[in-house]
Amino acid sequence: MSGRGRFALAGVLMLVVALAGCAAHHAAESGAANPTASSTSAGSEILTRRCSGCHARPDPAKLSAEQWQAALERMKHKITLPAAEWDTLAAMRSSS
Repeated sequence: MSGRGRFALAGVLMLVVALAGCAAHHAAESGAANPTASSTSAGSEILTRRCSGCHARPDPAKLSAEQWQAALERMKHKITLPAAEWDTLAAMRSSS
């Protein structure tokens, strides 16, 4: 593949990733007040993929909404995640 072809392929891949991130972000925003089974499932997947590499997988159900939000704020200083993933995690234990 020529250099130009690789450049075009890289551009297409970046566009696909950006669009996927936007879609995930909007999905998380629309479900933030009332998490659905799919957002809970997505959150569970994020916890397994992103959190359990460094420590035991956290269980948001064992924390109050305030404790969960505080834990997420502490972790924001230690790991960089896309905004959509933070939104999904926050929605797992939102205040009523």
